[in-house]
Amino acid sequence: MSTSNSRPASKVLPDPLAMPLPDGEHGMAPALFDQLRRQRPVAKVVLPSGEEAWLLTRHADIIAVGSDRRFSRDLTAGGTIQLPREDFNSVKGGIFNLDPPRHGLIRRILQPYFSPASAHELRGTITGYAHQLIDSLEAGPNPADLMSAYAVPLALMMACEVMAVPVEQRRAIMPETRAQMDWRQSSALIGASTQRLMTFADDVIAAKRAQGQSGQDPISALIRAHNAGDIDADELRGTVMYLFLTSAEPVTGPTAVGVYSLLRHPEILTRLRTTASDDLWEQAVRELLRFHHNSATSLPRRALTDLDISGVTIRRGDLVITPWIAATWDPKHYKTPEKLRLGRAARERPDITFGSGPHFCLGANIAVTHLHCALRTLWERLPQLTLAVRHIDIAWEPPEFLFTRPVELPVTW
Repeated sequence: MSTSNSRPASKVLPDPLAMPLPDGEHGMAPALFDQLRRQRPVAKVVLPSGEEAWLLTRHADIIAVGSDRRFSRDLTAGGTIQLPREDFNSVKGGIFNLDPPRHGLIRRILQPYFSPASAHELRGTITGYAHQLIDSLEAGPNPADLMSAYAVPLALMMACEVMAVPVEQRRAIMPETRAQMDWRQSSALIGASTQRLMTFADDVIAAKRAQGQSGQDPISALIRAHNAGDIDADELRGTVMYLFLTSAEPVTGPTAVGVYSLLRHPEILTRLRTTASDDLWEQAVRELLRFHHNSATSLPRRALTDLDISGVTIRRGDLVITPWIAATWDPKHYKTPEKLRLGRAARERPDITFGSGPHFCLGANIAVTHLHCALRTLWERLPQLTLAVRHIDIAWEPPEFLFTRPVELPVTW
């Protein structure tokens, strides 16, 4: 089965548009992206905070901005446009709020723990956790909610394995991580959430210091770099907080959405279930990420100088939003992007789902490995798994929530 979120393109677009845009049907790209790509590829938008920004929807523009040093990811610099929300974008020193060369320095410290080899070493651990959760599923009620019983706890277990922290310690900040991703929350609530996350990061750092200097995990590596004078206190605290914020949430949604989408494409699922090919499963994971991505928006970049994008002048200090799913649905680069299919041509399978340029997702290797293990193990153990409700009755998180995912995913087996 293939699906499409195409809609009539005759609708008159307001100027500026209000962000977030309405989601497409069933976790797909906003329908307005196609019209914007054709009529207004650089569109002025108003964020929930009231801040104005530019929204890009063409593949070439989005990729170019990700690699362009004339844009900064640092939204904390003085004398520039600021996002009034006090979320993690307001935290100085975190790797996501750094530009080269400081960004590259911290990335090199962390890279060994997120390399292809490190991701491969995690396969057995992730698969083992998946089996534990499926054991609990089988022992519990049928139907069950796959989000709460599988997608959420599996991501949590994986993240804690990578960071070498107890699951219960990390579980305590789940309300804070969710609050950071919800544009409906007030600045006051977000600010309080950010402070609690920073306190959590300080507590983890203190506990790691007490354990000594030999830990082989990202946080211990950052502590050693700080002790050596290579990074400052803001970079240590901000990056540790950011790693906790992004280590589990980004793979929670794709696990559930992957199950949902494969069940709606039985011809693909049949091929996957009858093959032992790691390559085919990896193709499926990457195509699912292209098709749904993880979000219909992206965090903004700030222009450092006046420049032109597709005939529109971007002024110094302007914010630019580059949603990767707009790039992965650009028909000039992807043939029939509205179709989920395996075997896309090599030019259609770059990892732009994970960004481009210096801020290419540090956790890309682990994310692909996690989804591969999560989906494959689920169907090896529960080959009759199916939705317990009609797919049209599944509720999705609202557009104001940063990540694309169902609220619940009722399944039976």
